[in-house]
Amino acid sequence: MTDHEARSLRGVARGGAIGMVGAAVSALSGFLLVAVITNTYSKHVAGVFFSATSIFVVASAVTAMGTEAGLGRFLLRFEATRRFADVRVVLRAAFVPVVVVSVVVGLAMVAGARPIADLAGLGDDGAAIVAVLGVTLPFAVVGSLCLATTRGFGQMRWTVFIDKIFRSAVQPLAALVTGLLGLGILALTVGWALAYVLAGVVAIVTLRRFYRRREASYTDSEPPAPRQEIVGQFWSFTWPRSVAQVSQMVIQRADIIIIAALLGPASAAVYTAATRFMMIGQFGTQAVQQAVQPRFTDLIARGEHAALGTVFRISTAWSMAMAWPLYLVVGFAPHVYLSLFGSGYADDGRTVVLFMVGAMLFAVFSGPVDTLLLMSGRSTTSLFNSLVALALDLVLCFVLIPRMGIAGAAVAWTVAIVTRCTLAFVQVHRMWGINPFCVPTLIVASLNAVCFAAPVAVLSLTTDAGLFALCAVAVAGGLAYLAGLWFFRKPLMLSTFRALRARRPSPTPSEVASR
Repeated sequence: MTDHEARSLRGVARGGAIGMVGAAVSALSGFLLVAVITNTYSKHVAGVFFSATSIFVVASAVTAMGTEAGLGRFLLRFEATRRFADVRVVLRAAFVPVVVVSVVVGLAMVAGARPIADLAGLGDDGAAIVAVLGVTLPFAVVGSLCLATTRGFGQMRWTVFIDKIFRSAVQPLAALVTGLLGLGILALTVGWALAYVLAGVVAIVTLRRFYRRREASYTDSEPPAPRQEIVGQFWSFTWPRSVAQVSQMVIQRADIIIIAALLGPASAAVYTAATRFMMIGQFGTQAVQQAVQPRFTDLIARGEHAALGTVFRISTAWSMAMAWPLYLVVGFAPHVYLSLFGSGYADDGRTVVLFMVGAMLFAVFSGPVDTLLLMSGRSTTSLFNSLVALALDLVLCFVLIPRMGIAGAAVAWTVAIVTRCTLAFVQVHRMWGINPFCVPTLIVASLNAVCFAAPVAVLSLTTDAGLFALCAVAVAGGLAYLAGLWFFRKPLMLSTFRALRARRPSPTPSEVASR
C-alpha cells in the first residue's frame, strides 16, 4: 500500500468513524420514531403521519437542487489549487437559489395545503399538517445546505452533532411525549417539525462561524476565474445531480405516498414499519460514502488511479462489514423484527422485508459506485441511472400495488434499486476498471454467512424463535464475527483506524494546497 493510499484510507476511516457514530444515532432514532408511533397511535394515524412526512422529505430534496454534490466536488478542489476567490463564488451560487426556492416551495405548500392533503389522502387534519411542514421546509433545507458546506470542506462533525444526533434524537422523544399525553397527529407533526427548525438555526450559525475562521487562512490566492464561468461549471455539474437526487428520494418515499393514496394510510403504516430496518443498516454505508466523497475528488484530481481502486474496494468491504449482519438477521427472522411494531404488522409485512433485504445486500456489495460517478464528473450518467430506476419504480408501483398490495411496492422498489446499482456498477468498471470483487469483500461475505445467515436460518427453521432467542444467537454470532474481523484485519486494512487515536487539527486551506 502506497503512502497516498494509506493517507486516503486514514481519512476515510477518520471521517467514516465520526460519521458512523452520528449515522448510528440517526438510524436508531429513526427506527425508534417509527416504533413509538406504531405502538402509541393507530395504524391510520401512523400512516397519515408517514405519508405526510414523506411528502416533506421529497420536497426537501427538490428544493436542495443537488447542491450537496456540487459543493463536495468543487470546494476542496478549488482550495487545493489556491482558487480561494472561486470558493466564495461557488458558495453564493449554491446558497442564493436554494434559499429562494425553499421559501417559495414552503409558501406554496402552505397555500395549497388542502388540495395536497386531499390528493394524498391525509384526511381532515391533513391541511394543517401540510401547512406546518411548509413552514418548516426552508429551515430544514437551508440548515442541511449549511451542513453540506462544512462536509464539502472535509468536516463531518457538525453534521454529526447537529443533524445526526440532536435533530434525530429530538424527534422520537417528541413523538413519545405526544403519544403519552394522548395528543393528536397535529401535535405529533409539530414536535417532529420543531426539531428541524432548531437544527436549521444552529446549522446556520455554525457555518457562519466556521467559514469566517476558514476564510481568514485564505492567503496567496490565484487570480479568480470569471464568475459566470465558475457558476456555469457548478450548475452544469449540479443540475443533473439535482434531478438524480430527487429521483432517488422519490424512489425511497413515493411508495409510501402511493400506498396511502391507493390502499389507505393503514397499509402505508405497515409498509413503513416493514422497511425501517434499512435505516439502521445504512448508517455505516452512508458514513463511509460521505467520507470517501472528498477522497475520491482528491485522488481523481491527482491522477492516483491505483489508490482510487484501493479506496473503493476497501470502503466497500467496510460498508458490507457494517450493514450485512443486520440485513441477514432481519431477513432470516422477519416475524421477530415486525413484532417490534405491535400487533397487526407481521402478517402483511413479511414479504416486504424479504424483498428489501435482497435488494439492500446487493446495493451495499456494489459499493459507492454512484459517488464515484459523481466525483468523476459523470453527473449526467448518474442522472440517467436514477431516472431509469424512478420510471421503473413508479410504473411498477401503479401496476403491482392494486394487484399485490404492499408486496407490489416492495417488488417495484427492489427492481428499481437493483437496476440502478447494476447500471452504475457497469459504468464504473468501464470507466476506471474498478469493481468490488476482491479478497476483502469475499472475507466479509463469508464471515457474514457463517456468523449470521446460517445460525439465524437454523433458529427460524427449527424453533418458534422469539426476540430473546434471536438476540442471543445474534450476540453469539456477533462475537464470532468480531473475532473473524480481527483475524483478517490485515487484508481488510483495519489498522488504518489507528488514525483515530491521533487527534490532529484540521489542515488549513494553505496546507491542503501544499500537499
